[in-house]
Formats: sequence, C-alpha cells, structure tokens
Amino acid sequence: MASSSNDVSYTDVIDLGIGDIQLPGLKRRCKLMQEEEEEKANETSEVPVFEVAVPVPEVPHGPAGTVTVLSMAGREVAVCTPVPANVAALKAAIEAQTGCPPALQRLVEQEGTRMFDRDEEALSQEDLELLMVVDETPMFSWDHRGNPMLEIHGSVVKCPNLTTDYVNVLTREPMRSGVHYYQFIMHHIGDEQWCGVAADPAQAGPRYSGRSLKAWTYYCGRMGSSSASIVDGTGCLHAEGHAVKEFKKLKPSGDVIGMLVDLDRAAIAFELNGELQGACAIPKDTPLWVLTHMDAPRDHVELVKLSLQDAPQESIEGLSGALLEITGGTPLRLG
Repeated sequence: MASSSNDVSYTDVIDLGIGDIQLPGLKRRCKLMQEEEEEKANETSEVPVFEVAVPVPEVPHGPAGTVTVLSMAGREVAVCTPVPANVAALKAAIEAQTGCPPALQRLVEQEGTRMFDRDEEALSQEDLELLMVVDETPMFSWDHRGNPMLEIHGSVVKCPNLTTDYVNVLTREPMRSGVHYYQFIMHHIGDEQWCGVAADPAQAGPRYSGRSLKAWTYYCGRMGSSSASIVDGTGCLHAEGHAVKEFKKLKPSGDVIGMLVDLDRAAIAFELNGELQGACAIPKDTPLWVLTHMDAPRDHVELVKLSLQDAPQESIEGLSGALLEITGGTPLRLG
C-alpha cells in the first residue's frame, strides 16, 4: 500500500534548501555527505607545514688549559687548571701550592726566553709550561717606600738627606721559613745603630727610636762614648725592649755583623767579624723583616745574604744551644 503523507516522520526529514521541499529518509545520508565534503575542503585548504632542522654550529670548548710549573731541576712544583686570568692570579695560585710568595717568583716560559713579570698581563687559555726561579733579592734589598730621605741602591742604604733624629729601614720582603744567613757590612756608623729583625713592617720610618723597637737586634753601641752601659753605651743584644747581654762594641767603620736566623727553630744568633756574641729566641711562625736603624747623615750600611755554608760553625751550634733569656734583661729607655 502506498504511503501517505501522514506516514512521514519529521525526525527523518532534512532541509535541502530547495524551497520548502522536504524529502523523507535522507537526513542521515545527507549529513554524512556534508561531513565528508567538509573534511575534503579542509584537507585541500590547509597549508602543509614542514619541520626544517636548522643546524646550530657547535662552539669548540675542549678541555680547560693547564699551567704546569717546574723547578730549575725539572721537578713539577705546581699545576693550575684552568689557566688563571693573569700573571698576578697565577702567582697567587703558585703561592697556595708551594708557599713561595709572589715577590720571589720569577716565571720563564719553558720553550723560549719570555718572562712573565707583569702582574696585569692576561694569560691565554692554552696549555703552558713554565720554569720558576726563586729569587730572594727582595729579602736583602732595602725598601724605599715611606722613606724619601734615604738613598737606596738595592742592598746598600745611606741617609745623606736625613732630616729626622733617626729612621728605620726594612727589607722589601720578610723571611717566612727556613734558615738564612746575613751580614751587615758597616761602612760607617755616625752615632748609634741597630741591626737585626722585626716582625712589624709598620716600624719602618722615623716614628720608632732604636730603644722602642719591637725587634731583635745587635746594638752597635754609641760611637765616641766610653760608657759601659748596655742600654746606650757599649754593644749589646737589644730584644723586645730589653738590653739582654753585652756584645762587643763596633768601630765607626769596617766591622761586619753576622746574623743567622732559623725560623723553623725560632732562634737567632749574632756574631761580630765571625765571632759569636749570643743567640736568643724569636717568634715562631711569624714573618720577619731584616732591619737597620740609622741616625746620622753619614751612616752607610750594606746588607749581604750568603749561603748557609758561609755561616760560622759556632753560630750554627749557638742556635741549638742554650738561648739567652730576653725578659731577664734591663728594660730600655723609650727615646
């Protein structure tokens, strides 16, 4: 039997957009066709996207450069990785590994004659092999800083332009460890003079008299005086504010004071022209500067640092013998 219009289900009717014509049974099929057309349209309208790998150039890093420091005998004494920024930083790193202060380091390129002596010089980050020479010259060269009235030529000091009552002169660098032998060649003593070691470099200059020094010294005696006083007449060991023991008095010129310093044993021995005068204790684990005290315009002193083989056997034995007791001495007047 033919279907009538009353048999049409409006849930199965789709609007085809042709007037008001509605065709039964086409709703689901047409919907599927519409979705398929939309998918095709989307596929043809999309712009294809391609992922292109752009190569990134590699920065060659490689291993950090290394500075190898050798002794003159070829023994490796320090290794620094990476290479420090400049010579000053390199010397500080070497000091941390060897204990050798920067002022005593002389660095030379292993291959060639290049010297690394300017602290501000920048270092390239490449492997470097250096020779280190320990130069003790600053330990027996007088320091001119703060003493413009002095005339200094390395280890020789004069004071022709002295405008104060006295002046203390110290070396550029202290002793820090080991055993050291010095000689003070007394070319001329105008009045009084002290020669020895001090722990405080701030004593350089004209502020401290010989009797107010915190030092360990051979007091030369007062030239032109016949006084037997160990405080201000004859020669004596003056140490830490005390006149400890009488030493031989020096002549105005020509004598040589020998000084043997053992920082590891914390002892010092003085001699005059090779003859031991006495030995006493010094501070342990304390840097010590060599010192001379000048108080006349014609004063003239030369400092020499010699090999331990040059030290008299008597002085060497004196360091290991009974040391003079400092605190039992006569207190010095403050001048």
